Amino acid sequence: MLRTLIVAALLAASVAPLGADDAPPVVVAAAAPDLSGDWSGYWESGKNGHRGPLRATFTRVGPNCYQVRFAGRFAKVIPFRYSTPLTVVGGGDGVALLSASKTLGPVLGTFSMSATATATTFDADFTARGDHGKFVLTRDCGR
Repeated sequence: MLRTLIVAALLAASVAPLGADDAPPVVVAAAAPDLSGDWSGYWESGKNGHRGPLRATFTRVGPNCYQVRFAGRFAKVIPFRYSTPLTVVGGGDGVALLSASKTLGPVLGTFSMSATATATTFDADFTARGDHGKFVLTRDCGR
């Protein structure tokens, strides 16, 4: 009988409404970093090992989206420019997870990118028709 009363009391206490002082703790993840600004680094092909300089300018265009302008060189002398929206698909605790996909036409196919970024580093893997590789960018804390 005593055992039944103890179990009943525990059950009643567990379903009793919370008082003002008994509110559950609120868990707040640290926000993903703001990536706006200028970045520099390199790109590298995983197919043939080609590598070249790369610059990027990130512009926030929405709460979960950046317009990014990339500029770099291929074969040391051939310039290229590429602009794409990058969508924040996850993150927290100072990290942003991003993705992009853009059709570049019948010859180049679809360019896709997935990236992980902090306030000072941007590491992305890309795929395109006939190639795959990475973009590695950094910026100083002072921006």
